[in-house]
Amino acid sequence: MKNESISLDELSQRASDRRQCCQEAESLCQRQCACVFTLTTALLLQGIEVPFIDVRKHPRLGEGVLQVAVGPDEYKPRDHVRGNRRKRAKPKGLPYAFFASGVPLDTVEVAPGVTCTTPLFTWFLFATRLSLEELVVLGDSLLRRNVLHERYTLQDFEDMLVHIEHYAHNPRNGRARAPRGITACRKALVLMQEHTDSSTETRLRLMLERHGLPRPTVNHMVQLPDGGVVFMDIAFVKAQVDVEYDGKHHEQQWEADAQRRLRIESAGWDYVQVVNCSMRSEDGQRMVAEVVARHIEDRTGINYLRTTPFTLEQLADRRRSLWKTAP
Repeated sequence: MKNESISLDELSQRASDRRQCCQEAESLCQRQCACVFTLTTALLLQGIEVPFIDVRKHPRLGEGVLQVAVGPDEYKPRDHVRGNRRKRAKPKGLPYAFFASGVPLDTVEVAPGVTCTTPLFTWFLFATRLSLEELVVLGDSLLRRNVLHERYTLQDFEDMLVHIEHYAHNPRNGRARAPRGITACRKALVLMQEHTDSSTETRLRLMLERHGLPRPTVNHMVQLPDGGVVFMDIAFVKAQVDVEYDGKHHEQQWEADAQRRLRIESAGWDYVQVVNCSMRSEDGQRMVAEVVARHIEDRTGINYLRTTPFTLEQLADRRRSLWKTAP
């Protein structure tokens, strides 16, 4: 499990560096049409945190490669390349990897001469290349309160999927079924939440839900007795239990964190602190889930903890079933 998130400042710097890299690549590239960067490159260009990618399984998705998308109406990627590959591989350049899309590309120009797939469409293209957990993590990253790209809502994701499905089901486009990845996107969508702050909090939330705990609220605002306001990382509102993730970036601000905890507890909430090392193993995660579940049971009388955790696929299917049967 990847446990640490990246700050907005670092994401901004990465975006700037990758834009310069892509501008240089465009000047060296001898394709007959401009490149549309996608996948990992598109995320970096738009200041989006890259989820965990198994580069041993998907070496072409590494950050040392420039991923280029090819739409359904284009020629094969190699038909666009002129000259020998060695000539294009300048010392400062990165190798290219081409990826075909079965549906028209949705693109945005992020810098003069640099075009990439939009964040939403990039998320869709990752559906066949990421685990369900990492697809949810990426989706939550696009829904954060503070982003460098256009703000999105869950409805925006739904609208995009509907648009793709309509395209796929149109007989004029020669497709008999929905594009690969739609099912994974649908499962991820019911597990995603708006207004998140970090990938670590998303992974923590998913872990707690897999162990049977009710769906919490992220960044829940609470008015404190002293008149101040705090936003809780993961809040079980009915039980008044606050779960906070403290990673490496918190190690130097223990005094501020201790004061924050005191203020939250003075407002009548239980406070559970989760540290980085507790999330590195299944045993550690189980221990965290047991502690949180015990706090919730003490306040509500309900023990939500499952003996055997759900898989994320089971959790997604269960939630979709509940949604379909809701009045």
